[in-house]
Amino acid sequence: MAASEPCPMPTAHKRLMDCHAMWHAMSAAYMEPDSFRMHLNSLIQGLRNVTFMVQKQKADLAGYGEWYTRFVNEVCPRPLMRWAVKSRNRIVKESDLDLLSEAKIRWVANWTTKEERKFAFPPRMSSRQMLAAIFSNPGNPRVGVVTISRRWVDKALPEYELLHATREIFIELSRLLHAGHAAAGVTSCTIDRREPGCVTPAVSVHPLGCMDINSSLRQEHVDLEDGFGIDEVEHHIRRDERLVEKAYARYGSFSVSASDPIEAAPQLLESAHRVLRKDKCHMPMMWSYRDGKIVDMISPNFVDQNGKYLMFHRLADRVETLRADGIVLVIEAWWAPDDKRDAQGLQIPPRDREDRQEVLHVAAATRAGERLSLLSPFSRSKSGEIIFGETVSGPDEELGVLGPFLPIFERWKQMDERNER
Repeated sequence: MAASEPCPMPTAHKRLMDCHAMWHAMSAAYMEPDSFRMHLNSLIQGLRNVTFMVQKQKADLAGYGEWYTRFVNEVCPRPLMRWAVKSRNRIVKESDLDLLSEAKIRWVANWTTKEERKFAFPPRMSSRQMLAAIFSNPGNPRVGVVTISRRWVDKALPEYELLHATREIFIELSRLLHAGHAAAGVTSCTIDRREPGCVTPAVSVHPLGCMDINSSLRQEHVDLEDGFGIDEVEHHIRRDERLVEKAYARYGSFSVSASDPIEAAPQLLESAHRVLRKDKCHMPMMWSYRDGKIVDMISPNFVDQNGKYLMFHRLADRVETLRADGIVLVIEAWWAPDDKRDAQGLQIPPRDREDRQEVLHVAAATRAGERLSLLSPFSRSKSGEIIFGETVSGPDEELGVLGPFLPIFERWKQMDERNER
């Protein structure tokens, strides 16, 4: 670990940390309109003050002409950054932003049938009241899963939810200060950390995992077929070296050396074989990659098909929050090698077919468009032994397993359209 050094731009750096803390305060006040507005006003002014402080100290900053000029020419002209400047001027000189309280409604019937709509509602209206208003129209769907996401937007920036917009601006400013630190040869500063605990002097060029723009606290899910809500429960598990040793003793030692998701897929299939042989089942696992490094590992679970539809949309939310550019998923699944239709011409899913096969499915994909699926069929002997067949490999669409990954692919497309890197 590098020794801490004096910060080359301490005032700007502290202002950036202020913005990090203010973003969390704004997020915590999401359901309180007046508090949310107050923290938003402070945050937008704080974000603008970061660049003011950098400019104030320019004579003392190594390489300022190079890295700051690049920021001005490449980043400042972007619509989101222009909105930040105009919004700060409006807040300081004119009035508050013109905020709208929205509810984004996502209805998912199956892997290919999805619809999203946005409705304006009073900010204190409950989700139950929103649902009653929406589904009072008899033409609205009655099957699948509905997700209600609460959103604050500015009329001048309707395409962005405000936590998302301000996070994107924070990322660009963090990259600016990272460039200034690098030019000065400083990698770790002596500035103190503060509350909340995630507000540290580390300056990252990537989104911070704590800045969750798709928090479950702002979403509610309803299974339309049984009328019940679907609750999300998260369990965070810290690495425990004693448990790691137990795992090695049970499954044998193995490692994933590949830094690319496509190359890592065969290695993860090998480790999944070991787990399935020992435990007779394999929990779903997803690894998220960014710039060749694993940035997240999660075991997403569900209890029925509607839960599975919801799970993959929430995985897409996670990919967006982490700005992941690659994923690998390991999951047990049903698979059939061909396409069969019912009397109405609808595809019969493998889970409903008599000729279905159990498979270990390892799927890898990148934001750049690379795709690989490995399907490892297996059967169970009378004694319970797992017997593997020959692995089938190819792109998702050729193997008929594309559906579950469509939400992630769609989210990458949206990120590309917004130029979020």
